[in-house]
Amino acid sequence: MIQVKTTRFGEIEVRESDVIELPSGLIGFPELTKYVLLDHDKESPFKWLQSLQDGGIAFVLINPLLFNPDYTVEVSEAEVGDLKLTSEEDAVISVIVTMPSNPQNMTANLKAPLVFNLKNRRGKQLILNNPAYTTRHNVMEELKRRAAEIDAAQAQQAIEKAKVESAAPVKEAVGSTKSSKPKSTKKR
Repeated sequence: MIQVKTTRFGEIEVRESDVIELPSGLIGFPELTKYVLLDHDKESPFKWLQSLQDGGIAFVLINPLLFNPDYTVEVSEAEVGDLKLTSEEDAVISVIVTMPSNPQNMTANLKAPLVFNLKNRRGKQLILNNPAYTTRHNVMEELKRRAAEIDAAQAQQAIEKAKVESAAPVKEAVGSTKSSKPKSTKKR
């Protein structure tokens, strides 16, 4: 067991099997290569990437697909070769979140995601060339935009359903007048 005194979590014990190695470190922290992933809490989408070499360094991570389902990481084999990934399913993608005092201003670094191979506990931070991704992508704005798109799509589906359903009684009513009983022609 490794014991580490941290700023956020107090003293923690980490099993050797839980250590994640980032041989190149992170941008700005190349000398810190050993980390552990900790839950923010059981229900939270956030994780902490806690340095085991400097207890004062920890990064908030999130799966970018939770707020940006179109997010893709396109890399060459050479860029992730040292992770020894045997399939795409072995890769776990996370991005670093900056959490200001106002959560509405929370941003995510989509430009430099972290790729982990949790089978061999190795990771790497990549820098993507995609100009659509920034280092300060507003998470809450993205969530609001996605929610508005979903609301608009659901509203459109409801309108289409209402059109179909409202057309059915009209057809029935028209059909019922044609099939109504003929007037009696009896003479008195």
